[in-house]
Amino acid sequence: MELATFASKYADFYAPSYAVRLGRDDLERDLLVAVSQIDVDMVLGATSRFSFTITNSYSHKLHAFKTGRGDDVLKLLSFGAEVEVCIGYGDAKSTPTAVQGMITEITTNFPDGGAPELSVSGYDHGFPLTIGKNTRTWSKSRDSDAAREIASFNNLNAQIETTKEQHAQIEQNQESDWEFLKKLADRNHFELYVDERKTLHFAPPNDKATAIVRLAYGQGLVSFKPEANLAGQIAAVEVYGWNPKTKEAIVGRASAGEESGLTGQSAGQRLNAFVRDPKKRPTLRLRQPVFTQAEADQRAKAALNERAKQFLTGEGEAIGLPEVRPDRNVALDNLGAPFSKTYYIQQATHKIDASGYRTRFKVKETGL
Repeated sequence: MELATFASKYADFYAPSYAVRLGRDDLERDLLVAVSQIDVDMVLGATSRFSFTITNSYSHKLHAFKTGRGDDVLKLLSFGAEVEVCIGYGDAKSTPTAVQGMITEITTNFPDGGAPELSVSGYDHGFPLTIGKNTRTWSKSRDSDAAREIASFNNLNAQIETTKEQHAQIEQNQESDWEFLKKLADRNHFELYVDERKTLHFAPPNDKATAIVRLAYGQGLVSFKPEANLAGQIAAVEVYGWNPKTKEAIVGRASAGEESGLTGQSAGQRLNAFVRDPKKRPTLRLRQPVFTQAEADQRAKAALNERAKQFLTGEGEAIGLPEVRPDRNVALDNLGAPFSKTYYIQQATHKIDASGYRTRFKVKETGL
């Protein structure tokens, strides 16, 4: 979508707005608590983090943080309290949700001069999955079956793609639910995150989708710093396992050109141009507990994709756009032929303060 379309939707980006809600109550408009700054940091493979600053709520007479209605702020913003953070433009009531989560950190400072402020932070509803260690076993199950069970156990909605391989046994051994799901996601080349609707995503990267917006340098795109690095790249992956039934070795293979979401030439394809003898091309060889040919090939392809997406990376800053989120694509233009292309968003940080609304992002791509 063109930036002009969003400009029309958001009244030329002139009126950034935000809302922090506790249940049905808007922190500023209903509870009369001033919020001066909001940050929301979303990243693939981890829980999203939010923070906001509360000002002008400390009563020197009562020696306590109070709302405009006289309620105790620290009782309202208690640990574990559910918060919805919204960022966008125009009417705060219709501002899109950036993250839903729970408060996990509260800090303050009592300065020599001036009024104390409160800094409140927390994580999305994936946070409970990061706490504690669990041990579970699934027999004759797919990785997606384990992901669905864990999502249900943690009261999360789920958008889970069924994995192909049925394993004789899947073990979670003294790992947090998040660590375990991340391990399963990595071996399937899946992305793992919880979105603003409390939905756990366990599915392949959405790196073939149409770009959510086209940003041109000097026209919405404030800055961009790309980096293409061939060091550490590979032309192929081989995964070695053992078939206990046939007593034979299993070798899974993936080669340059099979990368997910590839546009242009991948790092592996460029390496092939340097080293024409297939036997001498840089190959990553792994020994893993795989027991079928399909599983070995899948692991090889996942390892190839993981390495390939470290080839071309970049960091940028744009005008504030709520639609810029991880697991989406963004088209960047006016950067010269090699770098003007569509990128996959790995991380997005939305910030509103006295300077306005900006979105910072990190992207990656498999080819150049």
